Parts: sequence; structure tokens; C-alpha cells
Amino acid sequence: MTDDHPTAPVDVTEERTWFDQAADTTSHIVARPQFFLVSLAIVVLWGVFGPPLDYSHGWVDAFGVVVAMITFLMVALLQNGGWRADKATQRKLNAIAAALAELMAKSDVDEEHVRQLSAAVGLEKRESSTR
Repeated sequence: MTDDHPTAPVDVTEERTWFDQAADTTSHIVARPQFFLVSLAIVVLWGVFGPPLDYSHGWVDAFGVVVAMITFLMVALLQNGGWRADKATQRKLNAIAAALAELMAKSDVDEEHVRQLSAAVGLEKRESSTR
């Protein structure tokens, strides 16, 4: 089974796409209390200005559409950040397992344990989500 992606942490470059940078920036912004306070202020303002506008259909629809669009875009950006973090963590775990298996192979450890640890490297690529 071949994989076009780097498998060792040293093979990972610092090069990131504009989308990766946008995902990181978004994650940093939305994780701050200021983002929550601004969001809360927008909701409060919407609620305050709703009664004078009699919560018109257009007023409610505009708010709903804006919130839905922002949510949709943020989910995509935040999912990218989470996916990259999971991938980096898995690469680190694979490197640790491979190094440990190599170390165990040179010691008096049962060969079956070494085989099982070696088999665990890259397991995330072979594991099914249906089990």
C-alpha cells in the first residue's frame, strides 16, 4: 500500500496552503472570548432591533441566511484545522511506535510483541470505520 503523503515527521514541510493558513487563523479567532462577545452582541442587537421592525420576514430571513453562511464556512475551515492536527498526531504516534518496535527488536522482547507493534504503524490507514 503506497501513500503519497509523508509518513515521518521529518518529511513534513513547513509549507502550508492559503486554506491551511485561513483555517489556523479562523481557529485562533473563534477560540477567543472576544469572538464570543462580538457574536453575543450581534444576537442582542438583532433582538433589540427586531421589535421595531416587527420581526419582519425579511429581518428574520436575513439573519438566518448570514448565520448559516458563516457557520458553513467556519465548519469547513475548522474541520481542516482539526484534520491536520489529527494527521500530525498520528504521524507522531507512528514514528514513536516504529522507533519502539525497532528498539524492542534489538532486545529480549517476545517477537510477537514486536510484530504487533510494527503492525500498528500506519494502522489508521487500514482501519475501517464500520467496525
